Amino acid sequence: MPTSNNDNAYSARSIQNGLMAGYTAGIAGTIMGHPLDSMKVLLQTNGGASVSGVQRSGASKAIPPATTMALTRASSSTTAATQSSSAAAKVSTVSMARSGSSQQVMVSQAPGSILGKRSLKTLYAGVTGPLLMTGILQSLNFAIYDSVRRVLYQRQIQLEDSKDSKPGDYLHYDNLSNVAIASFAAGASTSVLTSPMVIVKTKQQLMVWGFRKAIKETYHIGMNGKPQFLSGMRNFYTGFGVHFICDALGRSMYMYTYELLKRKLAQVKVSERQSSHSNRNGVSTQNLSVPERMLCASISGMTCWAFIYPADVIRSKLYSKSLTTQSSLTTSDGIQMARQMVREQGIRSLYRGMGITVARAGPVAAAVLPVYDSMLEWVSS
Repeated sequence: MPTSNNDNAYSARSIQNGLMAGYTAGIAGTIMGHPLDSMKVLLQTNGGASVSGVQRSGASKAIPPATTMALTRASSSTTAATQSSSAAAKVSTVSMARSGSSQQVMVSQAPGSILGKRSLKTLYAGVTGPLLMTGILQSLNFAIYDSVRRVLYQRQIQLEDSKDSKPGDYLHYDNLSNVAIASFAAGASTSVLTSPMVIVKTKQQLMVWGFRKAIKETYHIGMNGKPQFLSGMRNFYTGFGVHFICDALGRSMYMYTYELLKRKLAQVKVSERQSSHSNRNGVSTQNLSVPERMLCASISGMTCWAFIYPADVIRSKLYSKSLTTQSSLTTSDGIQMARQMVREQGIRSLYRGMGITVARAGPVAAAVLPVYDSMLEWVSS
């Protein structure tokens, strides 16, 4: 990538370039991947009809009427479908247990019945928030990632006392540990902003709500009719520790694997040509074709999701459960939920819907990362 020798580790222009490239990549990934993301959430939560909620004692903890009505309609629809089927074990199983003021409803459906009820239009439920925000958040994420990589590369060449390195070399010759650290920092920084968006999106996908309704139902109102600001805001950070793992650790593995595969592929191409055009840290990935970059991106996306998928399942389960409880669910609740799932259903329960997720990760990553690469190189030229 052409760069000036006078470039610093980061500058206003480099940050602007990262923002533009990240925004373009984020929009491309949202449009391509949202329907498959909806299918993943539906499979993880048994079609959105799986509601596991506990109403605490006391009138002040009553479930908001709007949420109760929506859940009642979902439960009634599921019950009717169950009664009309002769193969109830393959379609749905409804069990209810009551004790004092507590009530629990669990619904389990076969994958075919879950996805067969959704049209392409409903699979795009919840796309409004990501379309409005994902481009902005991805641009911020990639800008942080790019800037941290630049800073770490400057430190790297100072430690190596290299005089022939250029600032632009970081895209091809920086240490892979720099990539892992920079992407972790970017994911961790933006996780505070992405948590509310993911929660609202998931509830839209489960309940087929509008954007405003999902926000209102998340930020519910107390019995005195006045907004409970602090408790309402906490609802947008349900199980934040689990979300942090998905965003920060997942992002680190995602970008690390992508850069590793690109460099390995570039080395293979150089070896095949018996070329000696190599740098001290390897060979440049700049001459990789778009299909080759897409291949690397697809593999990195699938690898990342295979690693963090159990955490993503718990995250979706927590968001689903939050539909019927006034209490703010925490990371500890997520850990207890994971233990219960493994104890009652086995380790496979943490991988429900993984096939759809892997299928989604490939094409989405193939769109996002090469678009980011190409756009960054174009605006920086």
